[in-house]
Amino acid sequence: MLKISHIANPQTSIGYNKKPEPMKRLTLSLLFALTSAISFGQSTIPVDSLYTFIKYNSIHRKTVDWAKIDKSFNEQIQSAKSLHDTMNCFVTVLKNLNDVHSQIYLNNKFYGHYPSFDDSVLVWLKPLNDKAILETNKIYSQNMAKGIGYIRIPAIQIYASEQINNCAQSLADSITKLSKKSKKGIIIDLRLNGGGNIYPMLSGLSQLLGNQTVGYETDINDSITRTWEIKNGNFYIGGYQTTDLKVKEIRNLTKIPIVVIIGPVTKSAGSMVAIAFKGRPNTYIIGEPTADGYTTSNGYFQFTSNLTLNFATNYVADRNKIIYKTTVNPELTINERDNFDNLLNDEKIRAAIKWLKEK
Repeated sequence: MLKISHIANPQTSIGYNKKPEPMKRLTLSLLFALTSAISFGQSTIPVDSLYTFIKYNSIHRKTVDWAKIDKSFNEQIQSAKSLHDTMNCFVTVLKNLNDVHSQIYLNNKFYGHYPSFDDSVLVWLKPLNDKAILETNKIYSQNMAKGIGYIRIPAIQIYASEQINNCAQSLADSITKLSKKSKKGIIIDLRLNGGGNIYPMLSGLSQLLGNQTVGYETDINDSITRTWEIKNGNFYIGGYQTTDLKVKEIRNLTKIPIVVIIGPVTKSAGSMVAIAFKGRPNTYIIGEPTADGYTTSNGYFQFTSNLTLNFATNYVADRNKIIYKTTVNPELTINERDNFDNLLNDEKIRAAIKWLKEK
């Protein structure tokens, strides 16, 4: 089995995911013996190895009674009559783990446990989520009030090395340009960031973060497993350089005041960008808590040519080693009242401008 190292889930909507592109770095992972498999037409599901992997590698594995899950899974799998039935057995396991960030990708289809919401919540959450999908890969910046800049970083769904580098470079250049007229500070809006690839996000924001450690990954015992670092404009994860950025003009932006805005559809890589700014001097986080359950570090594990598991194996911690196991919470909570069509009438933007002016 191959592990395809990756930091974030390419989640693009509530309950739906696009196919993950292959990542560059491949590392050989632990092989599990196939003690049984179920075949449906051309598809063979290595049931035992997949279940065993989930049981012994899930970051949530200590939160459940495995004796009950084992019994339930065995009963359910024995009565499975179709491929769909079989995959639903694994979805039930993810549900028992309360794991919303892991998915099984089989034959061009995702299977996962997705959170449900009351109709009263969906009334305002779904339009926000739909807008987040629409804005994927569309970085937007503008000068707001005098001396204050604004940049919106949505989901970034790119995975080829050249695309990653180009996106990171474009974001870094935007920050450089924006900072020249933003002496009072910059607003980083992550409300429409549903995840994707964190590499271009953190590399592109490197001038604001500086050359230092900006986060960690931790295991089930809260021990550090990998370090996130910024070095010379590039994001390094566990010592691996993710981009090769050539910052055209190095500006000292590590002390410039920053407001980060987060919200309920900020998840996965979006949440992790917010975590990277936690503990940064002159930084204020406002908005609403990020989507619950998306602060895990995921890896892609390939079991067969048509079966891949995008799986949560670690939590993420900020530079001060504070671990985020559910959500990232703002320092100032402002519920709803978003206005992306007229930013100056957006209550969270107004609060951000007020804080920056007072700084």
